[in-house]
Amino acid sequence: MKNFLRAIKSARRYWLSLVAATVCSFMVAGLWGANIGAFFPILEVTIQGRSAQDWFASEVERIEEKIDNIETSRLRGLATGDEDAVKQAAYEYKVHSAKLSGYQRMQPYVERWVPTDPFHTIGWIVVALIVSTFIKHIFLISSEMLVGRVALSITADTRNNLFSKALSLDRASFTRFGHTNFVTSIIHTADMLSAGLMAALGAALREPLKIVACVVGACMICWRLFVLSCVIAPIVGLALYLLTKSIKAISERVLKQATGFHAVLLEGLNNIQTVQSFQRETSEQGKFEDATGLMKRFGLKFIFFSSLSKPIIEFLGIGMLGTTIVAGSYLVLKGETSIFGIPISDDQLSTSALFVFFGMLIGMSDPLRKLSSVYGSIYMGGVAADVLYPLLDQESEIVDTETPVEVSRPHRALRLSEIGFHYNENQPVLEGVSLDIPFGSTVAVIGANGSGKSTLINLLCRFYDPVHGGLSLDDNDYREMSVEDVRSRFALVNQSTELFDESVAYNIRYGRPDATDEEILKVSRAAHAHEFISTALEDGYDTQVGQNGSRLSGGQRQRIALARALLRDPEILILDEATSQIDMKSEDLICQSLAEHRGERTMIIITHREKLLELADDVYQLDRGKLMKINWQQRAAA
Repeated sequence: MKNFLRAIKSARRYWLSLVAATVCSFMVAGLWGANIGAFFPILEVTIQGRSAQDWFASEVERIEEKIDNIETSRLRGLATGDEDAVKQAAYEYKVHSAKLSGYQRMQPYVERWVPTDPFHTIGWIVVALIVSTFIKHIFLISSEMLVGRVALSITADTRNNLFSKALSLDRASFTRFGHTNFVTSIIHTADMLSAGLMAALGAALREPLKIVACVVGACMICWRLFVLSCVIAPIVGLALYLLTKSIKAISERVLKQATGFHAVLLEGLNNIQTVQSFQRETSEQGKFEDATGLMKRFGLKFIFFSSLSKPIIEFLGIGMLGTTIVAGSYLVLKGETSIFGIPISDDQLSTSALFVFFGMLIGMSDPLRKLSSVYGSIYMGGVAADVLYPLLDQESEIVDTETPVEVSRPHRALRLSEIGFHYNENQPVLEGVSLDIPFGSTVAVIGANGSGKSTLINLLCRFYDPVHGGLSLDDNDYREMSVEDVRSRFALVNQSTELFDESVAYNIRYGRPDATDEEILKVSRAAHAHEFISTALEDGYDTQVGQNGSRLSGGQRQRIALARALLRDPEILILDEATSQIDMKSEDLICQSLAEHRGERTMIIITHREKLLELADDVYQLDRGKLMKINWQQRAAA
């Protein structure tokens, strides 16, 4: 629960709401106990046809007489040298004197404000009960709203921090956690944390306070009888402890299954075209049903163990009430103040007092019942926190140095020096890769699948750091520069184009948010995207492209991505099979546009398309992690 306590501590930022919620909880608890205690005057006074004034007068007279008798017992004990009798008399004198003082303070108010007619007194008490119940629920709603505000604010902050962590993590760490884990954490796990916080900050305080109010009320009537009624509590407490451990274990399994559920869901929907083209709908439906079935089974286990807490709590209530009924009935019916020689009450219990005592015990049963589900929610919140906070604590492996160097713009040269890299220690991807790229030159890299081309791009953009060697701009190692400085010099166009579910203009302007409409038109023409945007798309640049550009063809997506990269006006433009889905005519036009601006920026082209290779000053081949320069013209001629 250490991580869950961190979430609780973060609530300190909302201390004002918590203080207000705590005050409301105290008021709810006080009114809860007071409403039960209000039945005492009804049972003790008015039902017997007596006025409250007469009852108070007789009680004052009875207590005064009792005090006189106690004083007589004390003097007798002094005379006989009975120290135990003297101590007992002193204790009883103190108790009854305090009770007498309370009655005497209240008596003037009763004389002045309480009706003398018993029936009118009942009506007055009932009205007071209705009003107090209404006020109690106002405080209850206020408490829940205040706690809800705090819990949801913490959850929103956690979600924002998780999303920020996902955006800022290095690619290696992101891959270890996985896309599905982030989605599950942000959606499902954060909801579990929110429910736990609601329970911990709200009901976990309010319900025990209601129990305390009832305990205080019961102890005011007869505290020894209350202690006697609690003999069964340790057994129930042990059962609850064992049960909550089971609930925690099942919560962890539910969370694990939720991650698998999201994985199946996202994979099936994200790859819908592949699923349908290979007619695998039935298979994917089966996988999804298996995942939901597992969630259902673990969910049922959680419900079962959570529901077990209710009979255990009820057993506690029945045990306490049964003990009190037996013991209390004996005291009232026999007119005794002790059981087996053990003193239980200072005065003989009245039937009315015993019934109110029963009411206090029954009043404890509702908050006890609620606490069973409260603790289940807290344990689920603890499990969620144990997943979320280690993720939030994960440090990116690619960070800025304390004093990053500044490199002039544009740079003079990009250098790769004996680069070595691997994802798995025994499987090198790049070995001894060295390359000098002067600013303004165009370099092409070819190679078979798995030769390391994508890894090379990841290193160039500093998504990863090399295991051996280094990359530098003007002899300044990447690791001596800020990550932002390095990446701001690049623009990348991938074969697998990534677009946002926004307008065409938004996706192009993503390269430079402050760009004007004229600049967007200029780069769109350079990428030969303007024609299809203005003629083929119904709303032109305002057309919504759909999730990841699903409403566009592959070639259209690539041209928009190229326009976005050109708008950034980078020092280094990386084209990774950027024209693989573009028709030959459009590719020729794009190559002409790129050729017109050769020398203005460095271009690194990953391709096998001859038109793009013709733009290159030098062509290199990656083969099994080794980079070598080749004579493309001779190879093409051959």
